[in-house]
Amino acid sequence: MNMAESFFHYLPITDRDMEFGFYVTGGGRGVVPPDSNYPPDQHPGVYQFSWAAGRQLPEFQIQFISEGRGEFESTPTGRVSIEPDTLFLLFPGVWHRYQPVRPVGWTERWISLHGEFMHRLLENSTISPNSALVRLEIGQRASLLQTFDRLLDRIHQDPSRHSPAVCANALELLTLALELLPQQAENIASVRNGRVSPVLDPIVNKALDIIWTRSDRPLSVNQLVDALPTTRRTMERKFISALGHTVLDEINHCRLLRAKRLLTETNLSVKSVAYLAGFGGQERFRRLMIAKEGCPPGEYRDRTRSSDSE
Repeated sequence: MNMAESFFHYLPITDRDMEFGFYVTGGGRGVVPPDSNYPPDQHPGVYQFSWAAGRQLPEFQIQFISEGRGEFESTPTGRVSIEPDTLFLLFPGVWHRYQPVRPVGWTERWISLHGEFMHRLLENSTISPNSALVRLEIGQRASLLQTFDRLLDRIHQDPSRHSPAVCANALELLTLALELLPQQAENIASVRNGRVSPVLDPIVNKALDIIWTRSDRPLSVNQLVDALPTTRRTMERKFISALGHTVLDEINHCRLLRAKRLLTETNLSVKSVAYLAGFGGQERFRRLMIAKEGCPPGEYRDRTRSSDSE
């Protein structure tokens, strides 16, 4: 991918964001040149996939291919061709795969969404994995591109927090997508922010972006410091001042929230959840869950699913 024109970020999601019912977990924009490998091997493990194996996501995604050609396949739709100006929606737990035609490449935009609101749209058949793709007609492209880029630019400018504006832009994009897909939504709920106030320190902001984008892989505080123009002592001081906790606390917080989402929203084994969330081992994950949630991972999954069914 041409990194001068491409980026992606995974946003910090709090318990309050999840409780509210609608949140954006990430987004990106990319130019895939002809004859290049796809997808690039840069994303957290839960998002990474190969054409041979495909994948299942723990959340929803809106994808838009504005230029180029390719193919898409999912269990409900079978294999279909992707032409320029194709919009498609991905669903949690639904196997799928997609790729550009290698000699052609493509330009893609995507955001990841989740929450109870999205599941309600699915439950009342407003959206369906069986009718998840549409090719835009003349006159529909400009508005969608403008809305998509406004959201992605906002994420790119401040990837360290889940702001009210990001939610508002995401709802605007979702509304457009629902109008374009075969079934339409009648109501779009309002949402609220995650990280309440912006982090002004550029070092802390960059560190947060690295943590929330790359902490599914091995990442120590020292490795984080090495990637930034600062010392460990200075960065720890800046984190305490800006966030009220240490760098390691933020890394663990990110991994734990990712793990809790996977426990609640997928049927992955606890061992797989620990790996995909970025924990070095299953025991470390278990200890942190007991310390923070008062129960081991399996019990947390049973408890949250039991409360959802009541």
